[in-house]
Amino acid sequence: MTSQANSFRLTGINHLTYTVQDKDRALRFWEDVLGVKQIPSQVESDHLYWLQLPSGAMVHLVEHADAPSMPAHHGAFEVDDIEAAYAFIRSKGVETTELKTRDDGQREFKLNDSEGNQVEICTKSGFGVLV
Repeated sequence: MTSQANSFRLTGINHLTYTVQDKDRALRFWEDVLGVKQIPSQVESDHLYWLQLPSGAMVHLVEHADAPSMPAHHGAFEVDDIEAAYAFIRSKGVETTELKTRDDGQREFKLNDSEGNQVEICTKSGFGVLV
């Protein structure tokens, strides 16, 4: 791909934001069920938590009365062992969709966090980078 002056390319995901009604309850879910770790907030605010994945991508949990973000706002998080993730999350008593396989071979399932936000757990896409 050639570079053009006055153009840019998005290169990665920095963070995803989920609105939640109870940030403490949401934090416990994201830490205990999804294994995402809290990091220090980089802004002065008492209505949000910052979390980080091993890749460096972040999740921000923002407390707001109109939570959750609906109808289909969600993030999709890749895992190396989808069967283990599926079994672990279900062992925590969390309802999920069935484990499905897309046409490109990617496997995924969905769940709602403690605040009703949709979260997708998936494998890497089977078609690789297309751009």
